[in-house]
Amino acid sequence: MTNKNKMLPGMFDDGIEFFVDNDRVKVLSSGSVKDFTELPFATIQILKDEIKKDKRARAHLLDLHPVGEYKRLEQFVKCRFGGLDYTADISHEGIQDGEYWDCPLHGNCASEGVLCKAVSINGSPMSAQDIQLAKLLATDHTNELIASEMNLPLGSFHLAKKKLYQRLGVRTKQEVTTLSHRHNLI
Repeated sequence: MTNKNKMLPGMFDDGIEFFVDNDRVKVLSSGSVKDFTELPFATIQILKDEIKKDKRARAHLLDLHPVGEYKRLEQFVKCRFGGLDYTADISHEGIQDGEYWDCPLHGNCASEGVLCKAVSINGSPMSAQDIQLAKLLATDHTNELIASEMNLPLGSFHLAKKKLYQRLGVRTKQEVTTLSHRHNLI
């Protein structure tokens, strides 16, 4: 079954799915979309416990919002679970470790990789260039156009593409696209 046919978590199950909409954190739960301010106490406690377990994340959150605990919770959720996807952020199985989403601050955030999830596919960490390349490979652009958009000479583009394919264990653009979709890159 493809993701197109799946229901989002929180629609018809006990899952909770957080996502960012116009820079505001929303929650899909119990079949409806709610504002982050409407979270039940039990969900807030799960988030607090998760922050408590991660000393680095807690320190970054305190730097970002030294006064407001609620703002720290919201920032944590925004960074860690900002993408709308088909995997519940909180379910009866627990809280997921995070997900990649296309945050506008990627590459310019001191908390990158601490509050948000660093992208790793098949155990291979993805650099910003890898992510850009994977996104562009999922388009109908030619290799020449992708190289141009990445400001790479064609030979360097082919080398970067070859290394990405090797690390991901794929052979085609279609396989890169499938993995990219599965990991919220596209």
